[in-house]
Amino acid sequence: PYVYAQNILADEHPQFGLGRNSWLSGTASWTYRAGTQYILGVRPDYNGLRLDPCIPAAWNGFSVKRKFRGATYQIAVKNPNHVCKGVAKLTVDGKMVDGNLIPVFADRLTHTIEVTLG
Repeated sequence: PYVYAQNILADEHPQFGLGRNSWLSGTASWTYRAGTQYILGVRPDYNGLRLDPCIPAAWNGFSVKRKFRGATYQIAVKNPNHVCKGVAKLTVDGKMVDGNLIPVFADRLTHTIEVTLG
């Protein structure tokens, strides 16, 4: 959803359930931020993109395409051990990277990122 109601009328009101002021709420943008940055864990950082997913253990993984500072990042997260979080392995364009920070590429190219949780 991209629009949330600022308020919803209570059951005491004759128009119970009616949502009002749908374009005056910041809830949609905060929900998007929570979902992309803290559940999927693709978080912008001064030095690059930090990957720190926190997903349901039942998920096999997910993929996301993220444009950031002049480059496109095609990110595939795999969860073979069905854990909730913890980056065990990170590759950028086929090369292993220590930690969970993808460096900035301002080259207007697409970079392939593979993350394995564990």
